[in-house]
Amino acid sequence: MASIPLLTLIVPVYNGAAYVANNVREIVSTLETLDQPFEVLVVCDGSTDGTSVEVNSIGDPRVRVLRYAVNQGKGHAICFGVPYARGHLVGWLDGDLDIEPQAIVDAVRRFEHTDIDAVIGSKRHRDSQVDYPPLRRLMSWTFQLLARVLVQVNVRDTQVGAKIFRREMLEVAVPLLLIKRYAFDLELLAVGVEFGFDRIEEMPIRLHYRFSGTGINRQAIQRMLIDTVAISYRIHLRHWYVRQFSAQQRERTDAQNALGRSVSSSSTHPGLETLASHP
Repeated sequence: MASIPLLTLIVPVYNGAAYVANNVREIVSTLETLDQPFEVLVVCDGSTDGTSVEVNSIGDPRVRVLRYAVNQGKGHAICFGVPYARGHLVGWLDGDLDIEPQAIVDAVRRFEHTDIDAVIGSKRHRDSQVDYPPLRRLMSWTFQLLARVLVQVNVRDTQVGAKIFRREMLEVAVPLLLIKRYAFDLELLAVGVEFGFDRIEEMPIRLHYRFSGTGINRQAIQRMLIDTVAISYRIHLRHWYVRQFSAQQRERTDAQNALGRSVSSSSTHPGLETLASHP
């Protein structure tokens, strides 16, 4: 039986056939320096250019491909991949490798030395090396300031596409998430904090902005602002995430109780099993 990996790394990709095989090989080579079992889940987010074929050509059993037909955004791709993750730690890295995969190795090693729930990349860490357009710097700073005021997540940068979590945090938070695109990271961290997973450490990154076709336009900025206000409303005024979590727990308990009654009924009438097995 295959050992349970220490790490599952989810790599969301949209139409990345031109670069995905080389990038995944680089990711695998870097993760091997952990000297721990790992797996890489490449989620093809509605790709139409043969991305999955290129990944399968790598021929590494530690790399798996997940795919679906319609592009729905990075957040959706990550949420799609989480149920397939087997690792004790689960994280993700953008497939274009704007951020060097060494960041993931560094993040995993932080869990060996510190009792934390998450390690996230941060452009605003004093040791980060960031090659980033001035306009994007301003946009990022403005969004993070707004997020801290409205959502009250005590980190300086929520949006970097390199993060590692304890799987327990994701098991609680991911089923509650509503946002599937640009504000996905903020909602995840905010919901995690709401449920007590607030031991979040920021790490430095090396970022080389490559203009890979996933730029933020005016409509995306407007959507992020609206989503940020909505997250704040659901947390602070509606307490929506806590209510939804409670509802899910009740449904799970009701299902377990129903199953228990069914098993009890079968054991009370053993002849039913005989009839069922010999129609």
